[in-house]
Amino acid sequence: MLRFVSAIGFILILLSCASSSPTHLSVLENEPSLLPLAALLPPGKKLEALSSSRSKSKVKGIVLHHTKGLSPEEYVSKSANSGWLVHYLVDKKGRIYGLENAGAVLVKAAPKMDANVIHLVWEGDKEDILKRPVQKKALASIAQRISKELSIPLSNSDVSSFSGIFTHTQGKKKFGAFLNGSDCGNENVLKSILEESKGNFFTEMEWKDRYGDWVLRKERPFVGQNGEIKEPSYDKGRAVTPTPKTDLESVERTMDGLLPEEKRLRYNYRGMISADCVVLHFTAINDYDGTILVLEKRNLAATFLADKDGKVYQLLDSPLHMAAAATGTNRNCFQIEIVGKDTEMLLANPAQTSGVVKLVKELSEKYNIPLNNKRIESLKGIFSHTQAKKKWGGSIFLDAQDFDPGEPYMKKVLELAGGTFYEEKDWFERTEGDWILLFTDFQP
Repeated sequence: MLRFVSAIGFILILLSCASSSPTHLSVLENEPSLLPLAALLPPGKKLEALSSSRSKSKVKGIVLHHTKGLSPEEYVSKSANSGWLVHYLVDKKGRIYGLENAGAVLVKAAPKMDANVIHLVWEGDKEDILKRPVQKKALASIAQRISKELSIPLSNSDVSSFSGIFTHTQGKKKFGAFLNGSDCGNENVLKSILEESKGNFFTEMEWKDRYGDWVLRKERPFVGQNGEIKEPSYDKGRAVTPTPKTDLESVERTMDGLLPEEKRLRYNYRGMISADCVVLHFTAINDYDGTILVLEKRNLAATFLADKDGKVYQLLDSPLHMAAAATGTNRNCFQIEIVGKDTEMLLANPAQTSGVVKLVKELSEKYNIPLNNKRIESLKGIFSHTQAKKKWGGSIFLDAQDFDPGEPYMKKVLELAGGTFYEEKDWFERTEGDWILLFTDFQP
């Protein structure tokens, strides 16, 4: 009898245990144990030197990165050797490396966001994690845990608030401070994580204020007061205002000293410049008329346009009218566009280069502009659009490669004009943090 009672008791205990166990474990409850991120650091690098303390209350969001194909050891080593670090790393096998009490630890991985976010990176490239269920599940798990622990919204709508889960790419487009504009974190991966977590994923066109003050902008050229799309309209230029005269010797004019009417640009008056500097661009379009059409369609403007035959035309009614061509410089600089698809095409056209050099020299002499490119922050000199983009952003595209019109072309123009060319490494305070595009070997 005692044996029978004991057996019954044992069975009841088993049933009790079975009934109290969950029939479906959530991703959060199945999260793998945390491995020390410090174990991935290269020899000689200490966690203390790559991090500092912060209040958890400051943490509002998560920034998602990926290793771009590097192994965890390679990624963390390159990061640490360049002064960066992340909080968590999920490898291909679903193992999670991380920092204890990560919310209280400040590391550098996305300048202008670091103080308010947790950095989470997954091993791989593009969106290949979506083919690895174990890794994807671990990534979702750690993202959910961080979100729950720190009350982070499961949304990527408003990156300017830092409140939510965002890719590093979204942060780059809003705040700048990056090494290059390539994909980092991957939007499709974030979409999958948010949808699996019952969060809200927003496409780029749905991001809050996407047409507003972003480093990499979305253009909406002609809009009304309430953001409605309008037909293009202009208040200056070709067939809108009387054809003006010019006193610049290096630009084309008629026998009467007028600007050639058919070469003028239709544009909107934005004010006057202080005539302190010159910015050179190439059009990335292979003909003059096509360039004019694009500028007008996008509601942009340049001061001058150098054609392939070496002739230079003044596009605006006055060279002192403000152009809309290079953020950070428009109020101070003459903007010179040069017809050509790339740097090589410009370098191979001596007649065109001669026309550009003649104009640069005349503007320099007339307005006392220094013939060098060292200090763009001074707005005194002759600069490339690339240099302006790297300093202030405001473009729809920006990468670390030299372009627009290319530093070899800048060197040629400045030296032919009798000036001094400075390589990027010699630009004033180029390694300081107040550049939109960083000067570093690696960034997470």
